[in-house]
Amino acid sequence: MKLLLVMALLQGMTAYAGEVRSNGYTARFDERIETAPGDLHGETVGGIRLVRTADQALVWQENTPLRPGCGNVAAVTAINDRYMALCGHLGGRHYTQKIIFTQGSSLSMASVDQYDSPSPVRVERNGSLAIDVLRRDLFPGELTGPHYFPTVYRLRHDDAMFGFLPSFDGDVAERYWLHYRATRQAAPAAEVLPELLASLLAAQSGKQSICAELDTLAADLQQGRQYDAQGARTLMRTWLHKLPAVGYPAFDTQACPDRI
Repeated sequence: MKLLLVMALLQGMTAYAGEVRSNGYTARFDERIETAPGDLHGETVGGIRLVRTADQALVWQENTPLRPGCGNVAAVTAINDRYMALCGHLGGRHYTQKIIFTQGSSLSMASVDQYDSPSPVRVERNGSLAIDVLRRDLFPGELTGPHYFPTVYRLRHDDAMFGFLPSFDGDVAERYWLHYRATRQAAPAAEVLPELLASLLAAQSGKQSICAELDTLAADLQQGRQYDAQGARTLMRTWLHKLPAVGYPAFDTQACPDRI
C-alpha cells in the first residue's frame, strides 16, 4: 500500500528542467505527466511558465507535448536582454525551439521546428536572430531514407510579423557552403545529390560562384559509369527545377551559362 502511494505521488510530480531570469522575467520549462485524456495520457510531456520576477505574477503558461531539453542545447537560454530561447523534443526526436521576446510589457513568441538536429540560436552581426535547420521528408515517395536539406531561418521582428522565415541572402551563404562541403565529404554525390544542389541554390547570393561545383558534381555522377554526361546533367537539371517548390531560390542560369 505504501509503495502504491509513493508511486502515485511520484507520477503527479514534475521534474525540474530549466529556469532563466532575464529582463524582469523568469522562464521555466518543466517535465510533467499528462493527465488530460487522449493519446498522450500518462506520458511525460512539458509545461512552460513565464512570470514577472519582481512579484511572481503569471504572465504566460503553456502545456506542450514537448519535453524540455535538446541534447547539447539547454531547455531554457537567455539569448540577450530581449530574447529567451526554449528547446524541447518529442521523445528524443523532432526538436522545436521557441523564442520569447521580453521587453517592457510586450511579449511575443515564435517557434521553429529543427527536426532531428537541434542547434543553438545565433545572434547575427546586425543583432538579428538566426537558426540552422536541416529539413527532412521534403520529397516523400521520391527519396528513401533520411535526406536533410539545409535552411537558415532568420527571425523577422517588425510591426507586421514576429516569426522565422527562410533566408538565402549573401550574409548566410557561407552557412550553406559549410553544409555543402560536409555533405560532399560524407557520401558519394549520387547518394546526396538533391541536398547538394539545394545547398548550392541557397548559396547563389554569396560571393563564391557555384558554377565550378556544378561541373564537379556532373563529373562525379559519371564515375562508375552510372550516368553518362547527358544523363548526369539531365538528373541535375531535374532536381534544380524541383527544389524551388520546397522553398529554395531558382537556379540563375545567366550566372552559369551552358552549365546545365
